[in-house]
Amino acid sequence: MYNGINIILASKHKKEQAIQQPFEEAFNAKIFVPHDYDTDKFGTFTGEIPREGTAYETVIAKAKQACISYHFDYAIANEGSFGPHPAIYFAASDIELMSFIDIQNDIVVVESEITTETNYGHLDIKISDNYDEFLEKIKFGSHGLILRALGENRILAKGVNEVDNLRHLLKSNFRQYQTIRLETDMRAMMNPTRMKVINKLAVKLVSRLKQVCKQCNTPGFGKVSVSGRLLCEDCGSETELYQHRVLECIKCNYQEYLPRADGLTKSDSKYCPYCNP
Repeated sequence: MYNGINIILASKHKKEQAIQQPFEEAFNAKIFVPHDYDTDKFGTFTGEIPREGTAYETVIAKAKQACISYHFDYAIANEGSFGPHPAIYFAASDIELMSFIDIQNDIVVVESEITTETNYGHLDIKISDNYDEFLEKIKFGSHGLILRALGENRILAKGVNEVDNLRHLLKSNFRQYQTIRLETDMRAMMNPTRMKVINKLAVKLVSRLKQVCKQCNTPGFGKVSVSGRLLCEDCGSETELYQHRVLECIKCNYQEYLPRADGLTKSDSKYCPYCNP
């Protein structure tokens, strides 16, 4: 259905480096990136422009607006969120969403990827503090930094990835500010780790678009939720782990219930609220 289509990519952060190849290989599609589409108007990581809706609403709005503005029938957009992992305590996470919009057929497909493979983090420093360990941890050089003045919450610089430039910026700004926050630049073109996650998600979205509903032949058939609970292998009680994947058509609501992708049929007792309260 999507062979040879032209797709507009709603991005200003070079995400075509991660997204273009999977769509070209799967559909022989051509990806177009507008030079003047300002995705920052939907919100920025650094907070100068707040994201008004949820990440899900935003990733769809980005793509739909690109279709309207540039007169395309198909669009792709991506939205990332960073913070504590929702299930793994004390671990940072990257939650990525990617949308595909088919205007003519009124099809909206959104896939997601959550991972702890991220360099997301920050460090607040004063003029005498050492920050070498933090730079190594966040892969500074290949990955960029943002400098923020605390107190005023003012962005001092973005896309910093050279040591000499970083030291110069810190020296000059410490004349005015007592504390400066070093925070990871999570924009895709400044963050190869995130770019890899976006590529993985693009492959997942392509796979989803290849799946069609058995009932109405609409593309995008795939997982929308989960159901049931795995039983504890020790005591037989219900645990926190789900039992089935629920796959659903985005048009006719035809559903299929499939086992977990990892093949688990019983849960380890560490996920059991009875054995491990």
